Formats: sequence, C-alpha cells, structure tokens
Amino acid sequence: MVVFNRSLNKLADDYVVSLKGHHTQCELNFYLCMALFPYCRQAQTQWHFEIAAVAPPYSRMHIHVTRIELAPYTTTLQISQSEKTKSYICAPKLTVRLYHDAKMAEVVAWNNHRYWYPVYSYPNRQMYHRDEKLALNRFLGEWLVHCRKLGLSPAGFVNPLP
Repeated sequence: MVVFNRSLNKLADDYVVSLKGHHTQCELNFYLCMALFPYCRQAQTQWHFEIAAVAPPYSRMHIHVTRIELAPYTTTLQISQSEKTKSYICAPKLTVRLYHDAKMAEVVAWNNHRYWYPVYSYPNRQMYHRDEKLALNRFLGEWLVHCRKLGLSPAGFVNPLP
C-alpha cells in the first residue's frame, strides 16, 4: 500500500514520475530474476554464487538468495551480498517481489527500509532520492546484470551473457 504524502513541498512538484519507465524497469528485473533463479516456484529455495572482482584487491562477493514467500501469483526473494569489507560499509540486502501474472519484479524492502513515496522533495530527512523507488529498482536491475555477467556457481558461470 502506497500512502501519498500531501505535505510535499513545491520542490517535489516539478518532478513527474515516469510510470512507463518504472514498469519497464520492473519487467526487465523480472526477466533477469527468472534467468538467474529459474526454479524459484519449485522446490529450490536457496541459491548461492560468487562474483569475481574485476579490480584489485580481487576479492569475491558472495550472493545469497533465499525464497521467503511463495503465493499463488507472487514469489518473494531476499537477495543479500556478503564480502569482507570495511566495517562502515553496509552490504545491500534487498527484498524483491516477483509478480508472475504481470511479469514484473520490484524492490519492496532494502536494508529494513520499506514503503516509499512516489516522489520526495530534496533534500529530505531520510536523504532519499527524489525518485527513490525507481532508483532502487534501477539498482536491482544493474546488480542482476552484474551478477549474470560475472556470477560463478559451483557448475560454472551463471547463465552468461554474450
């Protein structure tokens, strides 16, 4: 449920949400998720793979995906990344809902943040982007493409792109 904040100030009025762009990104995210986790509606509930670093110090990031909910038309996945990083860097942890009837996937939670407004004035108290929801879904898409290009599973590359 999205609650629209009527107290947004004039700074938010000049930004218009592109519903077409948002839906396009969510559709792309769905197909990327289905390419990486094709059996997310069957018995398999967890996936693990590594992403090789392309720059020094050449460490590997570990990606853990867990199916946390299965409903007739939706699947909810939790995607987290772990690596040996500095203590002040928080690795992303995304909760993604796949809508199989609409063929869309969107971020519904990110590191315990959820329920975003369509538009924020900037600057704001939480320091969200003006289009925080679209920015998170773009991040998910870029992250999934990166995982697909460089991801390693025990059997080799994870559905490599040409």
